Amino acid sequence: MVGLTPLGRSLRGRIGRDAVMAAKPLRLLHAANLQLDCPLQHVAGLHDDARDIIDIATLTAFDRLVSLAIERDVDALLITGNSFDASVASLPAEVALRNGFERLDERQIPVFVTPGKLDPASAWLELPALPENVTLLTDLEEPPIDLTDRGRLLATLLPVSVDSSVEPFELDNLFESRANNVLDRPFVVGLLLPDRPSVRNAPSSRFAALDWLACSVSEATSELPLTDAIVNAQAGPQGMSFEETGPRGAMLLEVDAQRRIKQTLIPLAPVRWERITQSLDGVRNRDDLLERMLAAVERLSDLPGELLRFIDWKLDRTSGEANGWEADAAVTELSAALTQLTDQPEGLRYVHRVRPLDPDLSLIESGHRELLTEYLLALDRRSPVTRPAMTKWLTDGRVANTLKAGRWESWSDAVEPATVASQAQQLGWDWFTAMGQK
Repeated sequence: MVGLTPLGRSLRGRIGRDAVMAAKPLRLLHAANLQLDCPLQHVAGLHDDARDIIDIATLTAFDRLVSLAIERDVDALLITGNSFDASVASLPAEVALRNGFERLDERQIPVFVTPGKLDPASAWLELPALPENVTLLTDLEEPPIDLTDRGRLLATLLPVSVDSSVEPFELDNLFESRANNVLDRPFVVGLLLPDRPSVRNAPSSRFAALDWLACSVSEATSELPLTDAIVNAQAGPQGMSFEETGPRGAMLLEVDAQRRIKQTLIPLAPVRWERITQSLDGVRNRDDLLERMLAAVERLSDLPGELLRFIDWKLDRTSGEANGWEADAAVTELSAALTQLTDQPEGLRYVHRVRPLDPDLSLIESGHRELLTEYLLALDRRSPVTRPAMTKWLTDGRVANTLKAGRWESWSDAVEPATVASQAQQLGWDWFTAMGQK
């Protein structure tokens, strides 16, 4: 049984040299950005089977996270930031959290949670009472916590921020013990609190004596505490768009009696995003291109638990011949053919989307090329637009009033920010190309 023992407000003087790490390896599972019941992007116009997988993708990933924690018999589950979107007030997200935490409570696995931008502390406090194994960390003044197993000290957990000063019981002795391989102090894990403004005036005077720092990828893009700890900036267990490609899951941290650290990313996502660039050089015809693209798909390694693959294709060339692949109709047909050849109704599902080939710049007058470049750069520099923001703009613009009854709902559901951005880029190419052909 894992126990939680509160300490004082500082590590100094609270952890004696008789606190020895247990021989049993420490196992912690770290997840972040669960975004439970938040919608995935780029998923408009899909068949029902794919939609069924997508609609519960984040909930499936969380259920797998809980099962993984139980299977690996972890000493604690750490969840840092953006577990749900408080502005949506999703009942499925709340139910999933409660059911998952209760399953862990039955196995006496504690859960430590930090809030994020989407799920501030106030949103967590408004939830009905969660199981007793859940600890919400919101304030730096909260005392550190001893994580024990049958009375043996496994680790010390504490909230930290960019300006945290976490003092070991004796910093000089700490460095000396490391050099002499003396294993007589706890393994210290910090959980980074978000949105804490830095007040660091003299960085050399503040040091967070940690062994491991848990935070989310979004938090790690800003400042971190001054520490020599291993920083695990964790991405979400389910990618939400083509900007989150590759394996997605949770990090398993294992620390043995000699304080050797092993980190393993364990995939959990049912939906996988990938981007592939396919050269058109030397391609003889459509069937030849399809064969090369299928070979690229075969080279993708399989990930445990994936149920649906989205593949975004970019066509590229070094020669001047486009052979019609700059046309929307041609790549739409190519996307459909790829999906038909790879999709497995009784197994791994596929959705392919091929982007039209960028037109040859030689078709555009030299005087207009700079304008086109600036236009495309302006598109790239814009902050990504979210679906709620786009829906608000369209609603404020009274677009719905110009459509027949019932058409607004079906049309707005199909609008994807990434699709709009892609169309804007294509329209730019088309406009400047047409100018050059006049």
